[in-house]
Amino acid sequence: MRGVHRVEKTKFTEIMKQGMNELKLEVNEKIIDNYWIYMNFLLQENKKYNLTGIKKPEEAIRKHFLDSLAPLPYLNISRDNRIIDVGTGAGFPGLVLKIFKTDIKIVLLDSTLKKINFLNLLVKKLNITKNLELIHDRAEKLGKDENYRESFDYVFSRAVAPINVLCEYTLPFISQQGNVVFYKGPEYKAEIKEAGNSLKELGGEVQDIIRLKVPGLKAQRFLILIKKTIITPCSYPRRVGIPKKRPL
Repeated sequence: MRGVHRVEKTKFTEIMKQGMNELKLEVNEKIIDNYWIYMNFLLQENKKYNLTGIKKPEEAIRKHFLDSLAPLPYLNISRDNRIIDVGTGAGFPGLVLKIFKTDIKIVLLDSTLKKINFLNLLVKKLNITKNLELIHDRAEKLGKDENYRESFDYVFSRAVAPINVLCEYTLPFISQQGNVVFYKGPEYKAEIKEAGNSLKELGGEVQDIIRLKVPGLKAQRFLILIKKTIITPCSYPRRVGIPKKRPL
């Protein structure tokens, strides 16, 4: 890889270590090595498959890897938790979290086959396959499956859709008293206001809003935590495409 598709490993390690220290996360050489492999494989495959719009390595470090890790200090995730990342794309945040916390049980879900194929190649390359499931499907369909419905402790979603749409994609997966975790920018206030009916109908309520400090990133980032308070009616999610076309 040449030009913008390359950053020296020492520089990568320096940025990751500094960022993880700022986030008060344990710095581990093996984890950083895996992130290095991940980033280079992503930028290499991105030239073929357009997996991400971010093509500069230092931008990818901050906007993908450190951004994905930023919520961890605020979440009490244990090895017994079952997690799903809805709309994982090229593995953000789900695979980044799995690499950092290897003992968690996680499902990475995406509706785009080329992204799941990329992740299959990557996890084999990293030898991270235990307690990890990659699924090519739509959230509207998998959310009806009894093996996945209301069976997760945490649902993550990053850069997928507005909150009123995301609620229908994610709340059917979460167990009662579990948490949905949305990564959002400064537009979150308007999105939450628009999602009032969606939250009420699907059984969720906003539990907390946390302003994140992502090392090296000037853009404002917020973590929206939604608690599942009642069972989601069995009529949700609606059929494929409807949540986006006609939000609650």
